[in-house]
Amino acid sequence: MKTKEDLKIYGGIFDKETLLTLYTLIRKKFITEVGGIINSGKEAVLLHGRKSAKEVAIKVYKTLTSNFKERRVYIEGDLRFKRMKKDMKHLVYLWALKEYKNLKRMYDAGVNVPKPIICKKNILVMKFIGEKGTPAPLLKDIEINDANKIFTLIKKDIEKMYKNANLVHGDLSEYNILIWDIPFIIDVSQAVLSSHPYALDFLRRDIERIFFFFKKNGVTTGDPLSFLKQLLKEGKGNEPR
Repeated sequence: MKTKEDLKIYGGIFDKETLLTLYTLIRKKFITEVGGIINSGKEAVLLHGRKSAKEVAIKVYKTLTSNFKERRVYIEGDLRFKRMKKDMKHLVYLWALKEYKNLKRMYDAGVNVPKPIICKKNILVMKFIGEKGTPAPLLKDIEINDANKIFTLIKKDIEKMYKNANLVHGDLSEYNILIWDIPFIIDVSQAVLSSHPYALDFLRRDIERIFFFFKKNGVTTGDPLSFLKQLLKEGKGNEPR
């Protein structure tokens, strides 16, 4: 942020504590420049930024207007977050931390996700997928030239996520996959451990959505349930209910 006008713009979006957190990240050089808004939703605002010469994405979870009550099911069964405070602000902080931890587990397991850099309170900084401030397009918004290749890569990421990271995305679809030469899976805050009580239900839903999307786009996908059963067998999971 370079001018008083910048402060007014961001001050109209974020509360004082969020701005102070942003200043802290700038002061500690995790961010060297904050740019414009890439995307804005009910739960979070995504900003373009820089860390020296590298482009970063800055995801700011809203603490004032968010309603995360319906998201509790994704946290309450997660053994990593046993001590969960009930007030909304801390729930938002926990949600941001959960996305950071999920990204790190996936990235370390070889899943194609944005590389996480740091999470502080309700702000998550990660690698920017795109170029010169323009984000990579979503899978739903592009004309797929090689649908079979993209489908295969996404299936491999689902496998790595489950078998290597012990995670299930929980909301995977064409709405949260970026295409930048290869697919990148995003929005992983709701991802749960494979030991979560609803993990198998979430995994089945993820697979069915992906298979349905690519089947519509002319790919011979095969049977999603067969893929699920094979994945569970190789991952030593349980048979789907």
